[in-house]
Amino acid sequence: MRLRRAPAGWIVEGPGPEVRPVGDLVSAMVLADLLAEDLSPPGRPRRADRDLSETEQLRLSVIQLEHALASRVIVEQAIGVLAERNHIKPRDAFERLRRTARGMGRRVHDLARQVVESVGDPRITLPGELGRGGATGPGPGPGPTPGSPGNPGPGPGPAPGSSPGPGSPSGAGGGPPRPSPPRATPSRR
Repeated sequence: MRLRRAPAGWIVEGPGPEVRPVGDLVSAMVLADLLAEDLSPPGRPRRADRDLSETEQLRLSVIQLEHALASRVIVEQAIGVLAERNHIKPRDAFERLRRTARGMGRRVHDLARQVVESVGDPRITLPGELGRGGATGPGPGPGPTPGSPGNPGPGPGPAPGSSPGPGSPSGAGGGPPRPSPPRATPSRR
């Protein structure tokens, strides 16, 4: 029996026109397949390797999607906790969570897990603005003073119901006096 390479593949030739048992033919075909695999040009990936690679890529994609889904569930739960505690919209809760995570150099998912865990454990202190308005973490603190950049309201003045001090024309206290409103003048005809 001879094995010969042809443009269409490998050809198995017997020594003559005689009929051979099928077992010999199958053995020759298996041998031809093995030789074809070993003699294939280097650098060309075998079909089995390509399929394996594709399967591994699909496995990796499934693992990544499962992780993303689990992360999203935790983040959504944290958004709900923050929205309820702080009486804000879910979008604002997410922005607060994201802003705090960025400011701390942490992943949103990790901080969200801490928020969710704080529901069952009052000892967990949430960082920064995430702790405001809830039973856990620091309260809002003193906040901005009147007239500061965080609160553009009027500056300090006398307490409500007190009388104006000397030299205070309008009783507003501090700052320049306000101009009086224009008065109506009688028209001449």
